Amino acid sequence: MATVKRTATIAGYFLELGTRDIEIYSIAQDGSEALKRIDDVQGTIRIISEKVGFERDYNISFRQHVAKLIQYINKTTTE
Repeated sequence: MATVKRTATIAGYFLELGTRDIEIYSIAQDGSEALKRIDDVQGTIRIISEKVGFERDYNISFRQHVAKLIQYINKTTTE
């Protein structure tokens, strides 16, 4: 079975939701587009959610929240 990863790029961050992990990278602003892994996943997701106006639903898991956030980002940036 192939693994499906969900990704989004927003506000200088690259988000990746794999089958096991949630990974976030900051994108270098110097034009090199180098990625640096961020260790504080929950704090960074909170910051990103606030920036894009996506509220946390505490009736779903954090992982589900990240999946919906990525869908929201991809929907709003492609419109």
